[in-house]
Amino acid sequence: MKAIWAGSSVLLAVIASPALAQQTGAQATDAGTDNTGVGDIVVTANRRSENLQRVPVTVAALGASELAAKGVSDATALNGIVPNLRVNSPFSETQPNFTVRGIGVANEFNPNAQSPIGVYFDEVYQGFRASHGAALFDLERIEVLKGPQGTLYGRNTTGGAINIITRRPELTSANGYLTVGYGNYNRFNLMAAAEATLVEDKLGVRVALTRLSRDGVIENVTKRYGATNPYVGTKDYDSIDSWAGRVTVRAKPTDTLDMTLRAYFSDQKPIGTSGVVVQLSPGGADISGRTLPGLGKRESAATNQGRYKTKSWGLSLKTDWDLGDVALTSVTGYDHGSLNQPFDFDGSPSLLGQWDPNTAKFESFGQDLHATYESDGFKLIGGVYYGWQEVNLLNRYFYLGAFNDLAGPGQFNPAGQFYPGFAPTAIDARQQMTQSQWTYAAYLEAEIKLAERLKLTVGARLTHEKVELTDFSSLLYDSSRNPVLYTYASSGANSLVPGAPVLTGIVPDIARKITKPTGRAILSYDVTDSAMLYASYSRGYRSGSFNGQSIVPVPNFVPAEFVDAVEAGFKARFFDNNLQINGALFYNKYKGQQVQEIQNGAAFLRSLNGRMYGFELDVKARPHPRVRLEASVGYLNTRYDSGQFLAPGDPAAADPRGIALGGNAFPFAPQWTASFSPTFTLLEFDESSLSLQGDVTYVSQQYFDPFNNRQAAGPLRNGQSGYALTNASLRYEAKAFSASFWVRNMFNKYYNAYGLNIESFGFDFFTPGAPRTYGVEATVRF
Repeated sequence: MKAIWAGSSVLLAVIASPALAQQTGAQATDAGTDNTGVGDIVVTANRRSENLQRVPVTVAALGASELAAKGVSDATALNGIVPNLRVNSPFSETQPNFTVRGIGVANEFNPNAQSPIGVYFDEVYQGFRASHGAALFDLERIEVLKGPQGTLYGRNTTGGAINIITRRPELTSANGYLTVGYGNYNRFNLMAAAEATLVEDKLGVRVALTRLSRDGVIENVTKRYGATNPYVGTKDYDSIDSWAGRVTVRAKPTDTLDMTLRAYFSDQKPIGTSGVVVQLSPGGADISGRTLPGLGKRESAATNQGRYKTKSWGLSLKTDWDLGDVALTSVTGYDHGSLNQPFDFDGSPSLLGQWDPNTAKFESFGQDLHATYESDGFKLIGGVYYGWQEVNLLNRYFYLGAFNDLAGPGQFNPAGQFYPGFAPTAIDARQQMTQSQWTYAAYLEAEIKLAERLKLTVGARLTHEKVELTDFSSLLYDSSRNPVLYTYASSGANSLVPGAPVLTGIVPDIARKITKPTGRAILSYDVTDSAMLYASYSRGYRSGSFNGQSIVPVPNFVPAEFVDAVEAGFKARFFDNNLQINGALFYNKYKGQQVQEIQNGAAFLRSLNGRMYGFELDVKARPHPRVRLEASVGYLNTRYDSGQFLAPGDPAAADPRGIALGGNAFPFAPQWTASFSPTFTLLEFDESSLSLQGDVTYVSQQYFDPFNNRQAAGPLRNGQSGYALTNASLRYEAKAFSASFWVRNMFNKYYNAYGLNIESFGFDFFTPGAPRTYGVEATVRF
């Protein structure tokens, strides 16, 4: 840290030199299309349009041309592009988990859990994590706000916010494009958009559609072991199969009133990941005695893995009303989603671990209304927010299925826990629940000009939330799959099976309420017209949650989590806007991180405290009109506080309280991330060019759960070692046509994007990252 501070002091001294700094141009453009420097990009991080370089917070913004050049078509493609941003999931693209500066959903995979990284589509909050995997297409830009956003984006944003801004009608002309591409693994992509101006400057409509498909990249080898998969046959696992569309209508009846109505849908049905398992017994057999000799790193023999089906649709209306000194903005959104995930996580023909399936239905409504006032030296934004959402879960778990054959028909002794000494049967359970949440908030933020170059921003938000669990039940089945016993049922439970007793008795529904203030304070100083220093304090909040995978007698609830963050940073440009350097130092105190603990196949939610600190540096340069360079580096040090324990009674625990976590790193929080992206214009003509772009990203070692190397006996204890990925593209660009050849993971690096400890079943579970892929793509514009 001494070296970090010393280096930062030197760099800040250089930035403060007015002799080097040059005034930023006034024109705001997409950085990827500007040929006179590194370019500007306009963001709405503070709920109003501002030049990115004038916003005193850490924001990474990717414009439309940069997204196209880097091949960003889904959320997982953001991995490595932004410092200290990770995207990991056991369910591939269908349910991405975002982690920013070590803050994410950790190793939790419950569909009712909300991400501490708030995801917004056109300013509408998306609470259902499965909808975060929707295709990204026809975008204006993506903004990644780092650190707690407890004022303007106060909904579940202890780690940050991701704003996905789609294109809207320009009200000036008709235009559109068609993009078609093909690659290895039979990858096919299509993207199209068309825009019509119905009344000049008054009314327009834009329609966009995308289709993406790809064969699986985990080979289905069930036949090799004398088995078959009745759901997908011989098709390979971890495929892509998605449709998405959007209709946007923009009406501007007067110069002061601007309304944008959007409707969208997304439909995904890829063959699931199934994962890759590593069997841990000395003879390579699972607990049923089955061996899988010769199983490769990208092979799976799962016999019950089907398609993940995720659907979502919604409506949003944004209204901007200019009232002179005051601007009024209303954002209304409704979203509906569903999830169906048949998941065979043992990766073998053995009936050890299946979700049969894991299903969820989601519905939400949100309304944000805020007013903005600006005068000389003073800006004020204030508003109110209401949100409601409901998740209905219905899950079927089938663990240790081989026990049923040994016990015979009509037997009931799940895992031998009910009648010791008698033959055990499978853990066969149907669990259902409804989690509802109501959120009310009011916020106010002022930006005050204290001196000619000194500004103070102060904001606060008061949030009241109610989280309620209803209709909870957990029903156990016998070896013939007949219902036998409810371990738990609430008073409002639906579809109770007549004659099936309730072990715990009918109990009331459960509700939790909380009212908490959050906010931020930022002091910024313009050293020159193109160099800024800032320091901030912010506090973020993420609501509590019930355990969406609980089949034990009492549903598990964890309270809200909080992050207090201190940050100091700078933004500067040099040499007539041909060099841009942005950097930040940060320290966060984390209270109540929601993590998942796996014990004998059962999942429990836990709450942990810790801290994290680090720095980020982002550089963009235009040393020559035909050369563009981008580089970034991020350092992150995360540690859990001492005196915290999980998994009491675990064989690896030396303490009766469980395994000590003090000093362990957070999950999915590598110490170092770095990227380098050069772009060279090889040939340039009057209205066309040929360019070569490369992307190299590096990620240091990371762990997959809070235990790090203190629990697992298999390879999971080592986490994922550091690795680098290389992408490249050769692109021809003309006014009405473009074409490219691209390759990702050029050197076919094998790495695991997710890992899960299921050693009670005799194996570790891993989700590998995508192998080398390549293809061609062409776009026609009109």
